[in-house]
Amino acid sequence: MLKSKANFKTSRKRGGFSAVELVITATVLTIVSGFGLMGINRANASIRLAGAAREYASYIEKARTLSIRSHADDETERSRITIDKNKTSYTVTMDLDGDRDLDTRTITLPDGIAFDGVAETIAFDWRGRTWNTRDGLTMPNAQVSIRLKSSSETISIDITGSGDVTVNSAVFDDSVPNVTLRVANLAPPRTTTTTTTTTTTTTTTPGSTTTGGQTPGSTTTTPDTTTNPPVTGGGTTTNPGDTTTTDPNPPTLPNPTTSPSPPVDQIPTVCTLTADVSLLTLDLLGSGTIKVSHNASVNLAISASSSKGTDLQVSGGTQTVAPKGFATFTIKAKKLIGSYTVKFSTSCGEKDVTVKVIGPVVLGL
Repeated sequence: MLKSKANFKTSRKRGGFSAVELVITATVLTIVSGFGLMGINRANASIRLAGAAREYASYIEKARTLSIRSHADDETERSRITIDKNKTSYTVTMDLDGDRDLDTRTITLPDGIAFDGVAETIAFDWRGRTWNTRDGLTMPNAQVSIRLKSSSETISIDITGSGDVTVNSAVFDDSVPNVTLRVANLAPPRTTTTTTTTTTTTTTTPGSTTTGGQTPGSTTTTPDTTTNPPVTGGGTTTNPGDTTTTDPNPPTLPNPTTSPSPPVDQIPTVCTLTADVSLLTLDLLGSGTIKVSHNASVNLAISASSSKGTDLQVSGGTQTVAPKGFATFTIKAKKLIGSYTVKFSTSCGEKDVTVKVIGPVVLGL
């Protein structure tokens, strides 16, 4: 039996992948899956962060509404929200059940979300204005910026001095000034009073002789008029046909009361301002605080200003600081990298602090 030549000369190839190809494919799949998982985790963290920020902002708006509705004027009547020291929860104190009594509830943030900053309390008065307490110092009409952070993102909740709430806003609102009313002296001007005294002299002529048409025993009346001078001076007032009397001792008007000036040794001429930092570094849309004190022996008013208010905001207004006390100012950056200067001023000295705004750090894989 003859065999076909094809059986000896035709070679067969077995189908499949080599070990190198399998390793490369598995590596690519692992990298793609890793990036996908990272994206999913970031998306979940971003959703949890945005939800926590919206919930916190809604409680702030509710606290303001309830304070206005209940006409909360006293500190114990104000609705307020306090960030706990662990920075993973906050306490809400307001009328939650509608019985006109303040209730307390603790809200816990989602996993991986925390507050970025110090523990502080935000309250509202009957006008809806903010009362911010930080480090034991309470400031009215203060603009507050609260930041929530996750592992890869940060979001801010801003409350203006008038009580407006915005989430992740880069708009800077002006602080609400304290208005002091001054009432002018409304006392009426002094009036001049003139007193006229008339003296009647009676003369009786005895006898029965008629003189000038007068009958015996007639009475002659001679008017004697005396005019007293005005109260404001010793001048003479003369009327025709009257007898004029000048008061030699006119009354003396009291001198206006003048407030005594403080002693010279109590008015500081030179003082030194001290800040707790010499350089403050902020991220874009980030915020920080600067504490300023002085060495004067009297109370001083300290104010702060930014070298470029459109890109770096300074809130806190003008604060009166007692000896050995300090004022706290909040510094907030906008969407522009650069170096700025914050000037702190008082009646006897100034202090400059440099603020640098840097961009976010991107870590490579």
